[in-house]
Amino acid sequence: MDINMKGQVAVITGAGRVGGVGSAVAKQLAQRGCHLVLNCLNSHDEIKQVAAECNQYSVDVITYVGDLTQESSCQALAEMTQAKFGKANIVVNCLGFSKAIPTERLDLITPELFEKTFQVNTLAPFFVAKAFQQLLKESGNGVLINVSSTAGFTGKSSSLPYAVAKGALNTLTLALAQAFSPEIRVNAVCPSFIDSSWWRDKFSDQAKYESLKQTMRDNNLLRRVLEPNDVARVIISVIDNPAMTGELIKIDAGTHIGKANPR
Repeated sequence: MDINMKGQVAVITGAGRVGGVGSAVAKQLAQRGCHLVLNCLNSHDEIKQVAAECNQYSVDVITYVGDLTQESSCQALAEMTQAKFGKANIVVNCLGFSKAIPTERLDLITPELFEKTFQVNTLAPFFVAKAFQQLLKESGNGVLINVSSTAGFTGKSSSLPYAVAKGALNTLTLALAQAFSPEIRVNAVCPSFIDSSWWRDKFSDQAKYESLKQTMRDNNLLRRVLEPNDVARVIISVIDNPAMTGELIKIDAGTHIGKANPR
């Protein structure tokens, strides 16, 4: 049975990619009656498309294009949300950045790359949490969810800085759960590789991307790769469960256990 969230207000950062996790979360929340505040960095046309798709469910949708690694932008996002809706019940941080670098090639990791990776994956979610703390508290049922990664547990990733930054985001989630208790619940959803526009856009060679997906399929129990809606479903379930806070929820099709039984 679908969860009814009619009249609640959800803020989703990193929601500007059609075919991404943020847009999948937005559409699933819209289907359940949530009004939406959608953010992206610079995908003007795509975020308009995501907003139009969500509008079909008779909810109000506004968009904010801005760089949330800047604290002033996060504050502006919160002020816009308050001005339009007067509240925020849900915040989902879907921001992410990574530049693929072989793990052993530390010589290719510049201070600038490390800093940018941390700014997007760790610092921006902190700024968002800080900006929305009061609105979430006043809602009476506030929920903050960070989209992290299994890389934060395993250290295995498209790049070393990304794994380290997501590990820091996991710790930030635990710290915020304590800091925001008891009024606001804070959790992280930590997926493994997702077949999404975020990854597809990194490959100019489609054959190499298909090969990567097959490798991922071959190394988990379900012989499948995650899709954005898989992650969105977990996020919806966490929002709906009033007993969940301080959790780092792994979703990886059983990769952490190993390969599927040969059949």
